[in-house]
Parts: sequence; structure tokens; C-alpha cells
Amino acid sequence: MNIERDLAPILKYGLRKNEPLARYTSWKVGGPADYFVSPADLEELVQVILYSNRHDLPLYILGNGTNLLVLDGGIRGLVVHIGSAFSYVNTCAGKLEVGAGTSMYQLSKTAAEAGLRGLEFAVGIPGSLGGALIMNAGAFGGYIGELVESIELVDYQGEAVTLTRDQLSFSYRTSNLVGRGVIVEAQLEMEHGDPAELFKTMHYYSEERRRRHPSLPSAGSVFRNLPDKPAGRIIDEAGGKGMRIGGAEVSGEHANFIVNTGSATAADILFLMEAVKKLVKEKTGLDLQPEVRIVGEES
Repeated sequence: MNIERDLAPILKYGLRKNEPLARYTSWKVGGPADYFVSPADLEELVQVILYSNRHDLPLYILGNGTNLLVLDGGIRGLVVHIGSAFSYVNTCAGKLEVGAGTSMYQLSKTAAEAGLRGLEFAVGIPGSLGGALIMNAGAFGGYIGELVESIELVDYQGEAVTLTRDQLSFSYRTSNLVGRGVIVEAQLEMEHGDPAELFKTMHYYSEERRRRHPSLPSAGSVFRNLPDKPAGRIIDEAGGKGMRIGGAEVSGEHANFIVNTGSATAADILFLMEAVKKLVKEKTGLDLQPEVRIVGEES
């Protein structure tokens, strides 16, 4: 197997070796991918999946790199970036056909412009649709899973699969999409609304997020909320605000955010997560569970 010889010629944007993944994560940390590709279309994506399957090559799918901690040793095998080629929104008869690489901001904005209600909550959610579907992203009481009519994906044998609503299951920060394949598109069923009112709501949500959330690089909420209490409040009351390891710090604005103050490594963030969990356990007896995904290898 010669990955560079075999794959580079069939990929419009080529194949990158030892690509630093800090460039693609919202925390701005993470080691290199052995190989990195950004398919230009569905056909290229299928060819990459078939190649990885044929050669037993590990495959990792990367969207906008939010809600994700890539460790400093990076990711072995092939990282497939679902980017601009899969970013589009088509509207038809109260429904949206959306590419998995579409940012949640763009999706929310396009829906409001079309007078379609239901995605206002998504205006400030970082990341793209594919990842949002897998983790059933939500805010302000709304969740993306509530709007899904069907999902198109490519399974790990390179076959196109359509999953309808009755085949899908969404719950708090999770879904049954994990491990099913690479999401390429979703059909969302919407309700009609007044664009002016939708944008007014979106403006309010955006201002609330700006008021509550830090501006330094982060991955959003680090730990899952408990059923009866937000994780940020638990960490705050335990005295966790301001805790720091290396360049990673528990934000003074929101205790469930760990920010990169400029020089953080993934190890700094990982050790700080463990320190916060230990503090909360000692102070309250509660076990916090990560909301962010931790992938890759330590140095």
C-alpha cells in the first residue's frame, strides 16, 4: 500500500501528510493526522472510504473541529475533512436539504431568510451539521434532532444509505448515528414563520451567548449537564473557576468552558478536565462526564 501514490491522483485537493490538526479544531490544539484529505464531492468520499476499507486503514471523520479534543500525538490513519464541498442548503415546500458540512450559523440564517421556523436556537452553535446531528446539538430548549426527517450517509462499505425518522433516535447530546457511516446530507422538516421575528429571536440568542460565553478558543461545554443542575454551576460552586494547568484555564465567565489562553496543549486541557472532575467529586460527590469527544494519541 502506498497511500500517497494511490489516493493523491484521484483527489482534487490532494492528500496531506502529517497535517497539524490544531488548524482545524476550535481549541487550536492537537497533533498531526498521518494523512488528511478533504473530498471535493461525494464520489471522492466514496473512493476514500473504499480505499480505507480495502487496506484496513483507520478512518476518522472531521467536521468543524468543535466539541472535540485531539490529543497531542495526533490521529493515526486517514482523517477525512467534511468541508465546503458538503456545505449547501436547498429549500423546498417547507423543507430544507442540507449538506453535512454546512455551518450551523449558515443553516440558521438561511432558514430564517426563507421564513422557516425552528432553527433559531442554532445561530450561535459552533460546528457543522454532521457533528450536530451525531450529538443532537441544542441550545435554548431546541435540538436539531427534533427537525430531522431523514439522513443520507455513506456506510463504511461505501454504500449509500437513507435513514428515515423512524430509524433514528436522538436524546441528550447523543444519537444512534455513531458508527453508522459518514453523514453527507439531512432533510429537515420546518414550520413557516415571519423572517423579521425569526431574526429578532436569533439576535437575542446571539447576544445571550456573547454575554455568557468566553471569547478565547474553547470547545464549548466540556461536561454534560446533570438532569437537575447545569455542570457550569456545579463547577462554579465547587470553586473551579480560574483553575489552570499550563495554557488551559477554566473560564471565569463560564465554569463549564476550558479556554486556551494562548499556549495550551491538548495535555494541558486533558489534565485540567481531570482536575475539575476530581474537585467536583471531592466537594459534591458528583461524577461529571465529558461532553467533548477525546480522540487521537497522547505524545
